[in-house]
Amino acid sequence: MTEIDTTTEIGSGALDRKLLWDAAELLVATQFGSPSMLQRKLRIGWDKTAQVMDVMENLGVVGPDQGSKARDVLIRLVEDLEPVYEALYGDGPAATVTVFSSARHAEAATVDFTKPVSPAAAPTVPVDEPEPEHDRAVEGTVYTADEWELRPDPEGDRPWINPALRTPEGRKARARYIGRQVRRRARKAAARQRTVHGFVPRVFRGEKRMRAWVVGVEGAKARADVNLALATVKEADRAARRARVSLLDRSRKRAAAQALQLEAGKQLVVAQSAKKHAQNVVAVRAGVTYGPLIAADAAAYGFADVWGFLGALVLNLVGASWLGRDVAASEEEMEKLEQIEAGIPQQVSVGMTPRMFEQMMRQALTEDLKVTLAALRVDPHAWGFEIHVWLERMSPEKISAGLDLLEACLPGVRTGSILLQQSAQSRNYCVIRVPGDNPWQAVPELPYRKPQSISTNDIHQAQIGADMAGRPLALPMCRTNVNVVGASRSGKSTILRAILDALTATEDQIIIGIDLGSAGSGFGGLRHAMHVVATTPAQARAALQWALDIGKGRPSLFTPLGMGENWVTSRKRPGITVVVDEFPTLVRESRKGYYDEVAKRQVPWDLDGMLAELAITSAKSDVTEIIAGQGVTKEKVKDNTWLVELPVQVLAACDKDDVVQILGDGMLAQGWRADRLVPAMGDQLNDASVAYVMAGSAYCEPIPYRACYAGDDELLRRGKERAAAGLVDIDAESAKFSRITLKQLIDASAETFATGGEEHETVPQLITSIRQVYTALSDPSGLQLEEIAAGLGQLDPHRWDLAAFGGDDTTEQEAARAAALKAAIKAVLAPAGRSWTTDSYRPRPGAGTVKGYCLRHLKKITGEDADGS
Repeated sequence: MTEIDTTTEIGSGALDRKLLWDAAELLVATQFGSPSMLQRKLRIGWDKTAQVMDVMENLGVVGPDQGSKARDVLIRLVEDLEPVYEALYGDGPAATVTVFSSARHAEAATVDFTKPVSPAAAPTVPVDEPEPEHDRAVEGTVYTADEWELRPDPEGDRPWINPALRTPEGRKARARYIGRQVRRRARKAAARQRTVHGFVPRVFRGEKRMRAWVVGVEGAKARADVNLALATVKEADRAARRARVSLLDRSRKRAAAQALQLEAGKQLVVAQSAKKHAQNVVAVRAGVTYGPLIAADAAAYGFADVWGFLGALVLNLVGASWLGRDVAASEEEMEKLEQIEAGIPQQVSVGMTPRMFEQMMRQALTEDLKVTLAALRVDPHAWGFEIHVWLERMSPEKISAGLDLLEACLPGVRTGSILLQQSAQSRNYCVIRVPGDNPWQAVPELPYRKPQSISTNDIHQAQIGADMAGRPLALPMCRTNVNVVGASRSGKSTILRAILDALTATEDQIIIGIDLGSAGSGFGGLRHAMHVVATTPAQARAALQWALDIGKGRPSLFTPLGMGENWVTSRKRPGITVVVDEFPTLVRESRKGYYDEVAKRQVPWDLDGMLAELAITSAKSDVTEIIAGQGVTKEKVKDNTWLVELPVQVLAACDKDDVVQILGDGMLAQGWRADRLVPAMGDQLNDASVAYVMAGSAYCEPIPYRACYAGDDELLRRGKERAAAGLVDIDAESAKFSRITLKQLIDASAETFATGGEEHETVPQLITSIRQVYTALSDPSGLQLEEIAAGLGQLDPHRWDLAAFGGDDTTEQEAARAAALKAAIKAVLAPAGRSWTTDSYRPRPGAGTVKGYCLRHLKKITGEDADGS
């Protein structure tokens, strides 16, 4: 038995084997021999970095020191580091390296990594010898190479361990490798059965060849003679029929028919003779070929019953398969067969080896996309493959433009799933991600947060999503406005609810929700933990006016309260967050407006203008907004271009125009391809709730994230729990800036949802006055417009008196008043989607019908008719 050292350190941690190996991998992977980069990535001191760089130079990884310039990296690929691994972990001469001290002494100390270290053999650098775990060196049994011979490794995943050393780690690595090899051979065999070299196709070919030999040339000749004779007989019969019905040259045609009949007779005689001879020959060959098989099957059946017969039958099939082993194929077919039999995958799967996938990717990039590669590295993950690409004097723009072609060159990859990330480190370096069937398995469920467990200062640490590798996503939302863009079924509501879950768990935020498109359903059960949920333009205007008053008034408190230049949020002085869902709907409702009784005209709500003003003026007062909509193009948001200027942009599946307008035209080539995300379709989630995030230096690379999900019941439970724990109130200093109170907003919102989510429709004052006119006239079935105007002149002379309208005479004044009344009725009913048109009615019983404004229609508008619409 030979004692071989397997410790991980030489002396102290300064010459740790794992440290040296990590340094070698890092230098080759980055192709950047910078000591400062090595010190920063490995988190080691400068002295230790100098020692490591000298060891790397001695191992041939990097070149000599060049002063302030980075050293040249001499090894191009990580796969070529196996000699370095053998030098660090192996035995023999290759395992001995020279380690220089940090002072660059001229004399060097040689260290053998495969033998126990004695103090005399340690480097000249002062070290502390660690205490051994036991009183003797780790022993291993040395085997010859023949005893530890591994099979060829075309997949490139053989464990990097000395094959002459059997250790527990080595046995486990070898067992795992052999298991992978067995599974691959099984997959190769299964793939082979689907080709012409499969067992069943070979059996059919062998049986066909046996039958062809039995029939032989004689059988083929006899079959040809019989077919020729039958064809001659048919031709003679046709000639005889033509001769019988012919009127011209009947004698000549009859003679020709007789000659054909004689020829047919001769052919029949020849065919019968050939057939008889072939039958004798075929019988002899059949007996020679099938006779032994039948005799063997019968003997096996008599010897071992059915099992014996089945065994003999299997032997027959094996023999037929051996006879059909050869196949004729074209050059392209043979190349395809060779690839399948060599185990080369025909389509991408997560379980394939990195080397096989690297071959497919390298071929697709260089031959199909015509990209010049400097280096390429494939990292396998549970979610798929991550490909690091270094290009030769070019940017990844060509790859970004050819992602669709790249997917076509990689069979098995889902359409629109390949993602490109332009690295911020170097222009010619990019990362391509090829997800598998379930790339988001590392994304956790939405974390549970206790009520009032987060402060605004810590909200940037609250996880709302994760990327494919499980790295968390947490948006910076302290005094920061956010824009969320996503097309229909893009999972925008899931993203918004994940953000709301973090906001409603804060102890120092007042949450105002505005949803004019879906009556607050976009907020889910978390609306119970929100202070206000406005679902009508009037409520939204009041809430925004209150937020604007406070946001514009708080700067006057900065100096008296000693806050500096920004509002310092606390539980005593909370911030305000306005969350708007379905922003395009808000824009449309804002444009409709309402009828102003004082101005006597239709006035827009200007809700989007108030949001724009809020974004510009109130962020420093910690009055912020989160906007969610289907896009930012002019067709959806009109002239609200301020949305693209918000500091945090979250882009779910959307149009290319949205990406360009928000991020700029050049960002598509850098990998910001939210337009390639596929929304949910039916029961298929696809890329729902997946988004790209642009939020300062923390999120400046095109990495897709998926929002954490929680069910509707769980969100409802959290919302009620947080509401029961109590909601924070506005501070007295800020409340004085607005005539509207937070309590008024909360009461109006609570009244809306107490009626099943719909606000009681208030009857316009003008309609109420008209109803009083009808009541004063004993509710006639209808009135003319002039009659209604005259009644209003008596009820409200200040507004509807005849003298208030211009005209040369009374007739013109009455006409002007009637026209104004008609316009006013239309204006006050338009916001509620109602109208009051003229219809036929009888002024009195027995009279004829006239056109006017009917009482039955008025009752529907005022709600007196329960069946009215």
